[in-house]
Amino acid sequence: MMLTPTDGLNDLLQQPAYALPDDEKKQVLLLIIRDQLEGAIKNNHHLASLFSKLHLSPEGIGRLEDVPPLPVQMFKYFDLRTCPEDQIAKVLRSSGTTTGITSRVPLSKNTTMNQVKALKAILKEYLGEKRRIFLVIDHEGINDPILEFSARTAGVRGLSIYAKKVFYLMREEDGKLVLNLPVIEELLSRYQDEAVYVFGFTYIIWSTFYNQIKEKGIRFNFRDVKIFHSGGWKKLKTGQVSKEYFSDEIARIFGTTRENVLDFYGMAEQTGIIFVDCEYGHKHVPNFAQVIIRDPYTLEPCGNNEVGMIEVMSVLSDSYYCQAVLTEDMGYRVGVDDCPCGRKGVYFRFQSRIEKVEVRGCGDTFRE
Repeated sequence: MMLTPTDGLNDLLQQPAYALPDDEKKQVLLLIIRDQLEGAIKNNHHLASLFSKLHLSPEGIGRLEDVPPLPVQMFKYFDLRTCPEDQIAKVLRSSGTTTGITSRVPLSKNTTMNQVKALKAILKEYLGEKRRIFLVIDHEGINDPILEFSARTAGVRGLSIYAKKVFYLMREEDGKLVLNLPVIEELLSRYQDEAVYVFGFTYIIWSTFYNQIKEKGIRFNFRDVKIFHSGGWKKLKTGQVSKEYFSDEIARIFGTTRENVLDFYGMAEQTGIIFVDCEYGHKHVPNFAQVIIRDPYTLEPCGNNEVGMIEVMSVLSDSYYCQAVLTEDMGYRVGVDDCPCGRKGVYFRFQSRIEKVEVRGCGDTFRE
């Protein structure tokens, strides 16, 4: 019996997240993406204009590298919804820290469900089967439904899917984040023998949490701990904080080793997918995604160890154009299928943000 693209996606989400060799995965992803692009073009006139001006049809796409990548800036200026408006359950917005203009990412219930399944499959690789106590290095107010659904909120809610209980290690006082000492004292007195996992944004962890907890002389000693963090490296590097020093210091606070401090790369426009460091410092691409490194001048795919712009592909969404998003970040592919950690697929490293970039290329064909 011939498998449908939906069958293919469901199969990808049910397998271990890094099980498929890259060549096999690319064939499955191409089938799914072609089908998704047909629906996207029918439901979005901007995308229809793009494909028309490129003289391209979904069935004519022979490889993943030929799917037209949209510069991530497009989410700030265009409606990229690819399903009927009444199917949109919520809209995720990026922080907009660089330009002040936020990206709009419309999410249907089906898209959200796929994203949750995908994130759970990724976290399972690092946390195992059992739920853990979840420690959030932020304040509980970021979940206020009155506030805009931001990437910061999405990060906390997304990673909470493995939580059996949640504790917020910070609280808000006069508009500033300070240690939530009653919660920290409860953790120290009652939960030191527990397995926990921690999440926070890199800059908040270092600039706020670390300084305050170091000043108080507080250290944790959990039975087992994994610390996930993301974002803000630009500010830290300005202050000459290396990734190694950051990891060693945060590991010391939580009574663990550097290997359990896990930096990950992710973006609001591709929610559900995070690229987590393995024990060798490589970020791995799961079954339901692909990463292509492109030359910033020609947009041609780069080879191993050639620095270029990071493109993230996903098959998780039916509500917005997730199939190929060109980021404003630079990185390089390290290899494919042969990382010593045993995970299959592409693995890469993030290098830096691109300063004040305006990506040109297929995006210029977007306007009618």
